[in-house]
Amino acid sequence: MEGIWFYWIGWIGWVITTFIVGKGKVRTQVAILILVLLSFAHMKISILSHEISIGFLILLFVSYMMSAKLNNITLLYISICTIILGLAYVTFYLFSLFDPVWIVFNPTFMVSFILTYLVLLLTKQSLKRYIIFIIGICHGEVLYRVILSKIQFTQTIGTLLFFDIVAIGIFMISLWNGLELLSTYFNQLQQKQARERLG
Repeated sequence: MEGIWFYWIGWIGWVITTFIVGKGKVRTQVAILILVLLSFAHMKISILSHEISIGFLILLFVSYMMSAKLNNITLLYISICTIILGLAYVTFYLFSLFDPVWIVFNPTFMVSFILTYLVLLLTKQSLKRYIIFIIGICHGEVLYRVILSKIQFTQTIGTLLFFDIVAIGIFMISLWNGLELLSTYFNQLQQKQARERLG
């Protein structure tokens, strides 16, 4: 069922953000964004003979706003990374369309894992990982649907399947970021204990 992972992870993320994460402006913004995406992901509008999810447009707009705050050099690097991610997304789905034999398990999880792995290789900063992942997958989705529209009927940009991939990818990136923070905390704790023994 398309969208089930998006709604499950979305609601879990909203609960964690609202009731567990410490109060602050970022927490409020993230909680509101999650609710907005959960509400508008299934709604569509028509633009240039294509149906586009309103949630997709909101997600892309917010990602652009986040990237606009970065300096020019960082923005150039992120642009290159998003191109790599977008092309990986398109390549995966085109291969799965024309040669599905190599899809060994659920393609949603496969593409989520591949894109997450690429993001983790491309940058070590938490915020940049989210920006690159979201913009890259959005650009990839647009390109893939435009290609399909040349050989099939009208395509919907930003389906619930797309949001499943986004949700799973963001969950995996968040999990990795959390493990890195936990590792840093324990390293600092060990260093502190070592200094105390020496002192």
